[in-house]
Amino acid sequence: MNKSYYIILVFFVFGCQSKNFYDGLKKDLAPEKEAKIFNKTSSSNKINIPLNGMIIVKENDTIFSISNKYKVIPRDIIEDNNLSKPYELKPNQILFLRHENIYVVKEHDTVEKISKRFAVKKSEIIRLNKLKTPFNLVVGNKILIPLLKDFSVVDLIINEKVYNSKQITKNKHIANNEKIKNAPVFLWPAKGKVIKSFGNFGKGQHYDGIDIMFGKNKPIYSAYDGEVAFVGSQIKKFGNLIIIKHNQSWVTAYSNLGKYNVKVGDKIKKQQIIAYTPNNENYFHFQLRHNRNPVNPLSYLN
Repeated sequence: MNKSYYIILVFFVFGCQSKNFYDGLKKDLAPEKEAKIFNKTSSSNKINIPLNGMIIVKENDTIFSISNKYKVIPRDIIEDNNLSKPYELKPNQILFLRHENIYVVKEHDTVEKISKRFAVKKSEIIRLNKLKTPFNLVVGNKILIPLLKDFSVVDLIINEKVYNSKQITKNKHIANNEKIKNAPVFLWPAKGKVIKSFGNFGKGQHYDGIDIMFGKNKPIYSAYDGEVAFVGSQIKKFGNLIIIKHNQSWVTAYSNLGKYNVKVGDKIKKQQIIAYTPNNENYFHFQLRHNRNPVNPLSYLN
C-alpha cells in the first residue's frame, strides 16, 4: 500500500496519558491498518485555514500532508468531503476544512439569534454567506461566522430582556463632552487598564463600551446599586453577560465574564462582587446606558 494511504496522527507525548491518547485516536481510525505519528512540537509553522474553509489541492498533496500542513484531523477531511478509499486527491480539487468560525445551523436558528450568540453583526453574517432575503437558514448547512466581534449586539439583549421590546432602534451615542446632569456616581467595576475605548472607529462603526484588562479570575464589582435584570451566556466565546438596572433609567452591562454569583431579581449594592474575569482571558467588557443610549463610561466612573 502506498504511504500516501496512511493516516498521519497528531500526537503529543504527555507521560502515561500519551498511550491512551494514541490508542484512542488509532481506534477512531480503525479502517486504516497503519498509523504514522506526527509530533506537533517538531513543526512550529502552522498555516491558517482560509475563512471560507476551502483549499485547492496541489500536485502530490495527500489527505495526510494536508492534515499535517493545517493541523487538522485526517478523519474530519475524509468525512466532511465524503471521500472514499483509497482517498486519492487530484490537482485543483477543492476540499473543505473545518474552521473554528464555521457554524452548523440548528433547528430554530435565525440570523438574529446567531448574531447574538457569537457577538457579530447580522449584516456581516449576511454579507459573508451571501444570504438572500428573507435570509432563511437550512438546518444542517454550514455558515461562516465573522471574525470581528461586535458588542453592540448587547442592544438586542437589553431591549428584549430589560425593556421587553424586540423593536431595535438606532441608538443615539452621547458625545464624550455631553455629560448627563444629575447622573449617579458610578464606581469602576474594576481598577484595570482600558484597552479599548468607547467611540467611533473604522468606517462608521461605534464601540458602545470599554474593555478593561484586569487579569484572570479577578473580582468584578457592581458600579452602582440596582437590580439584576439579566444573567446569561448568549454571547458565545465572550463568557457570561450580566445586566443591572439602576434608578433614573440607567443600565450597566458586564460581559466576557467568567463565573458569577448573582441571579435575575437580586438586589445589588454598589461595589458588591457580581462576577469574576474568565480563567482564559484577562479582560472584560463594560457598558453604561441611559434611556437605552450608550454613554462613555469614562465620563461617569469614579
